Amino acid sequence: STLQSVLGECALALENEQNAREKESAAVLAENERVRADLLRTISHDLRTPLTSISGNAGTLLENESQFDAETRHRLYADIYEDALWLMSLVENLLASTRMEGGSAQLRLSSELIEDVFREALSHIRTGEERDIRIESPEELMLVRVDPKLMVQVIVNLVSNAVKYTPPGTLITLSAEKLEDKAVISVSDEGPG
Repeated sequence: STLQSVLGECALALENEQNAREKESAAVLAENERVRADLLRTISHDLRTPLTSISGNAGTLLENESQFDAETRHRLYADIYEDALWLMSLVENLLASTRMEGGSAQLRLSSELIEDVFREALSHIRTGEERDIRIESPEELMLVRVDPKLMVQVIVNLVSNAVKYTPPGTLITLSAEKLEDKAVISVSDEGPG
């Protein structure tokens, strides 16, 4: 009877252990699915901006090319070209991110002026309407050691979200400050979030 009781307790303990492992496995699968969905949303967001600009400019040229002067046509062609290059860079960054997760990627770090990184990022943002986007520069020149392409992409994502989720006429601010041996980069807005 004592042996049966001990065996019953052991069986119950093993069953509880098996249930705990199954719950943990289900939680890991659910988290992986959430991360995958977030990644797909981010990728879609990153690709949509340059694709919208490319298709809009190309459509404008297809419908009205003869009505534009040479300078306007050249500007539209240049915008299409720059957005195509930006799109290729995004795809390269996505591939690099995949390699990073696999542990085989290497960052291309270089010393960059943070203001130059901010200005490069802003050159890739299409606001669609008048927006007040300001750069608050540090009092002294600030060099940061970053992978410039990846840092520009992060800033583009943050500012694009601020543009998307804040009402027109509100201020969006990019700033950087030195905190010990690090640079703290901020994107802030006056939206409701």
